[in-house]
Amino acid sequence: MRLEQYLDQIIDQNIINKILTPTKDSFPLGDFENYEEIPVQWTKNIHIDEFQEIYRKIDQFENYVFIGMGGSISMARIASFINPSKILFIDNFDISHIKKIKEKINNLSTAVFICSKSRKTLETKILKQIIGEKKCNIFYIQDGNNDDSKILATPQKTGGRFSISTHLGILPFYLCGFKLSKIISNINKANENCIKNEMNNPALLIAGILLSNYKQGKNIFTVLSENKNDYITDWIEQLISESTGKEEKGILPLKNINGNYPCISFSSSEDLFSENNINLKTEYNESLFYKFQVLNYAIAIFCTSINIQPFDQPNVESTKITTQNLLMNNEENNFEKQYKANQLYEEIQISKGFISLLIHGTNLTIEQKEKMINLCEKASNKNKRILIFFAPNYLHSMGQLLKGSFNNIQNLVINLHGNEDLNIPKSLYTLNTFVKKQGYSDHLEMIKNGRKSLYFETNYEELINNLSKLSND
Repeated sequence: MRLEQYLDQIIDQNIINKILTPTKDSFPLGDFENYEEIPVQWTKNIHIDEFQEIYRKIDQFENYVFIGMGGSISMARIASFINPSKILFIDNFDISHIKKIKEKINNLSTAVFICSKSRKTLETKILKQIIGEKKCNIFYIQDGNNDDSKILATPQKTGGRFSISTHLGILPFYLCGFKLSKIISNINKANENCIKNEMNNPALLIAGILLSNYKQGKNIFTVLSENKNDYITDWIEQLISESTGKEEKGILPLKNINGNYPCISFSSSEDLFSENNINLKTEYNESLFYKFQVLNYAIAIFCTSINIQPFDQPNVESTKITTQNLLMNNEENNFEKQYKANQLYEEIQISKGFISLLIHGTNLTIEQKEKMINLCEKASNKNKRILIFFAPNYLHSMGQLLKGSFNNIQNLVINLHGNEDLNIPKSLYTLNTFVKKQGYSDHLEMIKNGRKSLYFETNYEELINNLSKLSND
């Protein structure tokens, strides 16, 4: 079938209506208890009055720090790229970065936003405990009501990745200098264009390209940004992997990797849509919200077309539970089998196809991560592709896909020990203990879901030596 035929199929099945009014004929129920729970709030138009008054009260500080994980923090990360002097964020366990931000937080001219829709995200709670609380300047973006002036409420059941029209998406950009009225008009314009069951629906066209490639067996896409540091590819990676990576279906997004794959790119060039390529013109202004909202619809349409629940993330939630259970068990003998650094080299050397290195550790700088990424790229060849993901971030994005789809990937969970440690206030364990047990929990979840997974203990220097050796083979 040609692309036009898939577009006709999406229109004939009225997929967009299945999303807007979900029933058992739309997609599987997934983790939801009933179809009334399926989130559709993100498709509704919003009004400036919902945001203007509270934002004016907040817009009085010099700096704003957003703390969170996954979709709850993704828009703040992009906003920080656009205005790094104003918007800061913490979304990992780089201790040196945490200490720098903590110095900022001690300044009365800084406001802090704790971003956790469920209020239960383990990593966010730990980061909050580490930085401490300055109650006068701390706000919470979370599900619930907004009776408390320190709480900015978000719609329940709507995942972070579909929350760009909530405080999680709008507030960071407003504080970095975007006009609130233009943000809202771009979101509402996207809603108006994307709820139409017509060929000129931009989301339908993107979904059709994804579906056409998927049905031809092209279920791997590379996602590129003209500026790879703007965090946009991180957002689309999560949107695709967490929404589609279930029931052994879905699309594997390869971030900033060139290859002979269909491509989704963000650049200064004009919008372009072809059989294998989607290019979205990217300007760092309010028009980003139009593009992002269109992509939300496109991914939801694609998931519905292949009968996948777009809005849950069952394996992400399951890993959280396993981590909590392991933390309650203080015995070290629950780490049944660990491999060493020399075995890591041997395993990668003999493996073929896709290999994912899942890195858990504290105090990994951006430069150290870049070095590992570059070495993995050099060590890849026509027979193997080495991917690398860093915890805790990947657990809230690729973690769903790696346990819900693509069971041919060889997963190597790697805990980097020997790092600086931090005590976690009001906790029975240190930061390194948490990181180690979270990594092992992910390994256990991989095994439980029939994935190929091995667990390794090493340190940064040993890992770099092994990757260097592989890149020189």
